Amino acid sequence: MQQVKKINFNELKHEYGVDGQRLLPWGDAESPFPFGGAYCVTRAGTVSMPHVNEPSDEEEMFIGISGVAKIIIGDDTHEISKGDVFFIPSGINHYVDNPNQEDFHFYALWWNSDIVSGFVNKKNSK
Repeated sequence: MQQVKKINFNELKHEYGVDGQRLLPWGDAESPFPFGGAYCVTRAGTVSMPHVNEPSDEEEMFIGISGVAKIIIGDDTHEISKGDVFFIPSGINHYVDNPNQEDFHFYALWWNSDIVSGFVNKKNSK
């Protein structure tokens, strides 16, 4: 099983209004994680795409890595910076606004009950 997956900053993909690379799952059918994840960069002076996660029961967490931005979750606006962790409940519109002159880097993790249950069932059946 692959134990290291490195980000390639020269090959970031533009998705949801941010540049990023999906790092989880590893890409095989036997992923060792019950969630997906991506390294994301909201470029200076840009806003990510406002959206509600699909599937509708998917929840998400953002972890600030560097820079400063605003995270909008529903009707609430918060500043997010290095080390901050934000939870986005399922069914809630959210996005990142970076009005600053420095890029904002964060890590996103997402999961839902089907992903977690499937992971647990696979582990328990071994």
